Amino acid sequence: MDLQQVYLAAVVLAALALTLADEEAKKLWDRLDHLDPNHDGVVTQEELKNFAFWERTKDLREDAAEQWDTLEVPPGEKLTFGHYKEKSYGEDFSMEDDLGPYGRTVQQDHARFNASDQNKDGALDKEEFLAFLWAEEYPHMHDIITLETMEDLDKNGDGAISFTEFAGDDEGVMEDSVDHMEFKESDKNQDGQLNHAEVKEWLLGPTLKEDDERVATVLSKLDKDEDGKLTRSEIEADPEVIETLMYEEDGGEYLHDEF
Repeated sequence: MDLQQVYLAAVVLAALALTLADEEAKKLWDRLDHLDPNHDGVVTQEELKNFAFWERTKDLREDAAEQWDTLEVPPGEKLTFGHYKEKSYGEDFSMEDDLGPYGRTVQQDHARFNASDQNKDGALDKEEFLAFLWAEEYPHMHDIITLETMEDLDKNGDGAISFTEFAGDDEGVMEDSVDHMEFKESDKNQDGQLNHAEVKEWLLGPTLKEDDERVATVLSKLDKDEDGKLTRSEIEADPEVIETLMYEEDGGEYLHDEF
């Protein structure tokens, strides 16, 4: 093989490698459709967090869609609380108030429904319904589920949670128990009881931190110029790092979970 043939062969191989690289990049970005929603070629920290949230809530969206179908909401309409209450608690349940055999549960459902109704039109669309079902995933719902928890635990109605109420044991629990250590860690001001803010942190702390931690790890590995955002070339240099934000629909686990 003469030099010209070697040169031509090298050109062909380089072109083939470039084509294969382009195909792999296209497959990658097809999978990462929600990562760069405005298609500007740059992924910001906020877009990374939104992508992580979208991935983490895939199963929840499927569950919400199934429950929406079960409730038999007419096509093109939204879900009213009256319709939800009738389908969930039976046709004979009073539609004028939230009293009856399920009492406080329905009252809590009604309060959560109202908190989910962000545009205050008296009904929920599918995204609002998702927040109603999985309130812990939505910051605007965190106060209402904290209130629900406090109502359930606060047996004496003083607006705070004592250790006895926290542990659910009238006889008390040993000081070296897991419950006692968890309570002590949650009692930030060390006044012997948990207020609304402390209960909220106890309930939602892990959820609030999960996406932030994953996004911070991705940025630390891929953001070579440390500008707080990722270019496509930075992502394509090691796409498996981004896959740590992706969620397997079947297994319910993160792909390449290194954390």
